[in-house]
Amino acid sequence: MKRIVMIALAVIASYGAVYSQSRMTEEEKQEAIARYREYVEELNLTEEQKPKVEEINKAYFDGLSKLRGSNASRMEKFQAFKQLRSERDNKMKDVLTKEQYAIYKEHQKEQRENFRERRRSR
Repeated sequence: MKRIVMIALAVIASYGAVYSQSRMTEEEKQEAIARYREYVEELNLTEEQKPKVEEINKAYFDGLSKLRGSNASRMEKFQAFKQLRSERDNKMKDVLTKEQYAIYKEHQKEQRENFRERRRSR
Protein backbone atom coordinates (compact mmCIF):
# COMPACT_ATOMS: atom_id res chain seq x y z
CA MET A 1 0.00 0.00 0.00
CA LYS A 2 2.86 2.37 0.82
CA ARG A 3 4.35 1.74 -2.61
CA ILE A 4 1.06 2.62 -4.30
CA VAL A 5 0.84 5.85 -2.33
CA MET A 6 4.43 6.71 -3.29
CA ILE A 7 3.68 5.95 -6.95
CA ALA A 8 0.58 8.10 -6.76
CA LEU A 9 2.47 10.99 -5.25
CA ALA A 10 5.23 10.70 -7.84
CA VAL A 11 2.76 10.67 -10.73
CA ILE A 12 0.73 13.53 -9.30
CA ALA A 13 3.89 15.56 -8.67
CA SER A 14 5.04 14.93 -12.23
CA TYR A 15 1.61 15.66 -13.60
CA GLY A 16 1.46 18.94 -11.70
CA ALA A 17 4.93 19.96 -12.80
CA VAL A 18 4.20 19.16 -16.42
CA TYR A 19 0.79 20.75 -16.80
CA SER A 20 0.49 23.51 -14.31
CA GLN A 21 3.66 24.32 -12.42
CA SER A 22 1.72 25.07 -9.23
CA ARG A 23 -1.42 26.30 -10.94
CA MET A 24 -3.33 23.64 -9.04
CA THR A 25 -4.63 24.67 -5.65
CA GLU A 26 -3.92 22.44 -2.68
CA GLU A 27 -7.50 21.20 -2.82
CA GLU A 28 -7.13 20.29 -6.50
CA LYS A 29 -3.91 18.43 -5.74
CA GLN A 30 -5.64 16.41 -3.02
CA GLU A 31 -8.50 15.61 -5.39
CA ALA A 32 -6.01 14.48 -8.04
CA ILE A 33 -4.25 12.22 -5.54
CA ALA A 34 -7.58 10.72 -4.47
CA ARG A 35 -8.58 10.13 -8.11
CA TYR A 36 -5.24 8.46 -8.80
CA ARG A 37 -5.61 6.16 -5.78
CA GLU A 38 -9.06 5.12 -6.99
CA TYR A 39 -7.65 4.54 -10.46
CA VAL A 40 -4.83 2.32 -9.15
CA GLU A 41 -7.28 0.32 -7.05
CA GLU A 42 -9.57 -0.03 -10.05
CA LEU A 43 -6.70 -1.37 -12.20
CA ASN A 44 -5.93 -3.96 -9.51
CA LEU A 45 -2.30 -4.34 -10.58
CA THR A 46 -0.35 -7.45 -9.64
CA GLU A 47 2.97 -7.18 -7.81
CA GLU A 48 4.69 -7.98 -11.10
CA GLN A 49 2.82 -5.24 -12.98
CA LYS A 50 3.32 -2.42 -10.47
CA PRO A 51 7.02 -1.70 -11.16
CA LYS A 52 6.48 -2.00 -14.92
CA VAL A 53 3.59 0.45 -14.91
CA GLU A 54 5.55 2.78 -12.64
CA GLU A 55 8.49 2.76 -15.07
CA ILE A 56 6.22 3.38 -18.09
CA ASN A 57 4.56 6.33 -16.36
CA LYS A 58 7.89 7.76 -15.22
CA ALA A 59 9.30 7.61 -18.75
CA TYR A 60 6.13 9.22 -20.11
CA PHE A 61 6.16 12.10 -17.63
CA ASP A 62 9.90 12.63 -18.12
CA GLY A 63 9.24 12.91 -21.84
CA LEU A 64 6.44 15.40 -21.22
CA SER A 65 8.70 17.50 -19.02
CA LYS A 66 11.39 17.63 -21.69
CA LEU A 67 8.81 18.41 -24.34
CA ARG A 68 7.35 21.26 -22.34
CA GLY A 69 10.78 22.81 -21.87
CA SER A 70 11.78 22.49 -25.50
CA ASN A 71 11.89 25.32 -28.02
CA ALA A 72 10.00 23.34 -30.67
CA SER A 73 7.00 24.78 -32.47
CA ARG A 74 3.49 23.99 -31.27
CA MET A 75 3.01 21.55 -34.14
CA GLU A 76 6.29 19.78 -33.40
CA LYS A 77 5.37 19.56 -29.72
CA PHE A 78 1.95 18.19 -30.60
CA GLN A 79 3.48 15.54 -32.86
CA ALA A 80 6.00 14.59 -30.18
CA PHE A 81 3.20 14.41 -27.60
CA LYS A 82 1.20 12.08 -29.85
CA GLN A 83 4.28 9.89 -30.24
CA LEU A 84 4.85 9.76 -26.47
CA ARG A 85 1.22 8.90 -25.85
CA SER A 86 1.28 6.18 -28.51
CA GLU A 87 4.45 4.63 -27.08
CA ARG A 88 2.95 4.68 -23.59
CA ASP A 89 -0.27 3.07 -24.80
CA ASN A 90 1.62 0.29 -26.60
CA LYS A 91 3.76 -0.45 -23.54
CA MET A 92 0.73 -0.43 -21.25
CA LYS A 93 -1.08 -2.79 -23.61
CA ASP A 94 1.81 -5.25 -23.24
CA VAL A 95 1.78 -5.07 -19.44
CA LEU A 96 -1.93 -4.89 -18.61
CA THR A 97 -4.64 -7.49 -19.12
CA LYS A 98 -7.45 -6.72 -21.56
CA GLU A 99 -9.73 -5.70 -18.70
CA GLN A 100 -7.08 -3.49 -17.11
CA TYR A 101 -6.25 -1.92 -20.47
CA ALA A 102 -9.94 -1.07 -20.99
CA ILE A 103 -9.94 0.65 -17.59
CA TYR A 104 -6.71 2.45 -18.52
CA LYS A 105 -8.20 3.72 -21.81
CA GLU A 106 -11.37 4.88 -20.05
CA HIS A 107 -9.24 6.76 -17.53
CA GLN A 108 -7.31 8.40 -20.38
CA LYS A 109 -10.59 9.52 -21.94
CA GLU A 110 -11.70 11.04 -18.63
CA GLN A 111 -8.36 12.83 -18.27
CA ARG A 112 -8.68 14.34 -21.75
CA GLU A 113 -12.19 15.57 -20.92
CA ASN A 114 -10.98 17.07 -17.63
CA PHE A 115 -8.09 18.78 -19.40
CA ARG A 116 -10.40 20.25 -22.03
CA GLU A 117 -12.77 21.48 -19.34
CA ARG A 118 -9.92 23.17 -17.45
CA ARG A 119 -8.75 24.86 -20.66
CA ARG A 120 -12.25 26.18 -21.35
CA SER A 121 -12.55 27.64 -17.85
CA ARG A 122 -9.36 29.73 -18.14
